[in-house]
Amino acid sequence: MRDIALVILVLGSAALAIRRPVYGMLLFVAFGIINPQGFTWGFGRSFPIAMIMAVATIIGYVLSPEPKRFPRQREVWMLLGLWGLFVVSTAVAYVPHRGWMSDAALTQFTHVSKIFVMIFLSMSIFYSAERVQMLMKVVALSIGLLAVKGGVFAILSGGNELVWGPEGSFLYANNAIGLAMAMNVPLLYYLIQLEPRSWLRKIMWVMLGLSVPAIVCTFSRGAWLGLMAGVGLILLKSKYKALIIGGGAMLAVSAVAFIPFLATLDLVPERVQTRFDELVNYEEEGSAVSRFWNWEACKRVGFANPLTGEGFDYYGKHIYVKYFPEFIAEYGHDKVWSCHSMWLTVLAEHGILAFLLWIALLVSCFLSLRKIQRFSSRVDDLQWMGYYASMVEISFVVYMIVGTFLDVAYFDVFYQFIVVVILLKEYMYSVVRSWHRSAEDERFRRSHVRASLAGTQ
Repeated sequence: MRDIALVILVLGSAALAIRRPVYGMLLFVAFGIINPQGFTWGFGRSFPIAMIMAVATIIGYVLSPEPKRFPRQREVWMLLGLWGLFVVSTAVAYVPHRGWMSDAALTQFTHVSKIFVMIFLSMSIFYSAERVQMLMKVVALSIGLLAVKGGVFAILSGGNELVWGPEGSFLYANNAIGLAMAMNVPLLYYLIQLEPRSWLRKIMWVMLGLSVPAIVCTFSRGAWLGLMAGVGLILLKSKYKALIIGGGAMLAVSAVAFIPFLATLDLVPERVQTRFDELVNYEEEGSAVSRFWNWEACKRVGFANPLTGEGFDYYGKHIYVKYFPEFIAEYGHDKVWSCHSMWLTVLAEHGILAFLLWIALLVSCFLSLRKIQRFSSRVDDLQWMGYYASMVEISFVVYMIVGTFLDVAYFDVFYQFIVVVILLKEYMYSVVRSWHRSAEDERFRRSHVRASLAGTQ
């Protein structure tokens, strides 16, 4: 029954997407996060939801009479440049014993290209302020739904069981779902401030509250750090930040001091205590130490191939033989790991040029968000833009912190947030242009009146 219900839901959604591509894109984003296939047991697990929704949305977009405009902000050109460099790194990626392009690199490039196609489509579809707000609500509520599920499970398990994401999706791994929920905390917080409907605010409060135990029980140390950073930045931007920051600092110090003590009284789950100890004493923990070795390997690969990198998904035993024989001496021939860092993933897979462009893209987004916040603070009717800029800004910081320890350089929600930055800028400049047009019309009207008066004298 679940499989049949899923097929009916997806086909109905596809029909809606053809008629209204904006809803098709929203459903594409929601299905991509929730991954409803993971809740089925039969043929629904392999049902191509993403492909059906993408094709239906593209068809609807082509047939729709709505305006088809693409923003021209600098972040758009940076994304295009980054995509072009991905093409180059994929073209030169090869398997040593075969001598031609790696199948793994081509497969991953195809996956990333699909993400880029849909985010560029998003830029044209979500062209209005209302649609940008709809996109952010869909992202926040979709991840929030997973947080409710994970938070309830964490509480019922007494904090000793691992929280996972939707089975079969990118968010399935505990680290990945921890990242998504940590990035979602600022979204929920700021959307609550703006939401006029009380019933929806209550739902968001529940999602926000359950996000904390859900993130804790991912036992992802990166997600823990991201959550702390996100909450800290929210407090920093609050109206009573001095008082709250002081109290928060005391609370943090108290937590570090008293978590071990509370654990002895069985007030903290044993697994949480163990993971906390590993976070504090990371130099004694094997996983953290091995990650430093991974980072060194990926750094060597990137510096050895500064223009092209080794291509998507290049990981294999031959890499250690070629670039890092010390790794083999330490861990043997059986270990093959990825970079475990989004920064080094981009550097090693695509080279220094792509790495610098990727960094520049992030910096550009932060500069644009600051400009949006300054602009919106001076216009009463555009205060909502400041809230949206703040939520995306904090989510980016969380992404950067957690991504330092995870391979999440191609996380599609991150790129949707870049789309939001671009569209907020586009809307801001459209408002400024409308002001200029109004000012010019007013000057023309006054000059016409003066000329008319002069003609009557």
